[in-house]
Amino acid sequence: MAFKVKESKNEVDVNASLGSEKYITTITSNGKQIIGDEPEHLGGKNTGFNPYEFLGSALSMCTAATLRVYAERKEIDLGEINVSVNLSNNTIDKVATFTKHISFGNKDLDEKDIKRLQVIAESCPVNRLLTNQIIVNTNIDL
Repeated sequence: MAFKVKESKNEVDVNASLGSEKYITTITSNGKQIIGDEPEHLGGKNTGFNPYEFLGSALSMCTAATLRVYAERKEIDLGEINVSVNLSNNTIDKVATFTKHISFGNKDLDEKDIKRLQVIAESCPVNRLLTNQIIVNTNIDL
């Protein structure tokens, strides 16, 4: 049985609110809250993830979760799953490169499983979203 990511139209509503404290942003979605901020060299206090860290964390979390779902279905013991993401944004060439490094607590995986895990890692929904055509619509509501 092949592993397939369920096709669906996913919609997420996220709200970011920036008050009087410079760059510290409260981000809410579906009753949950996190804090975003800018690094100190950009005038922030570095108290939360910056926007690029949020992008990288979405990809790393989704990759790890997708691998765990696959491993559980196939009864493969991966042990701990670690996904590191490096985001390089070349503003001159307008090319962003995400590089994922994945490691597993179980070091005794065979070559067949490793090759399949590579395919699964690239099929996580956020990975697929980032490699799709992306449209950003901006509306100013007064």
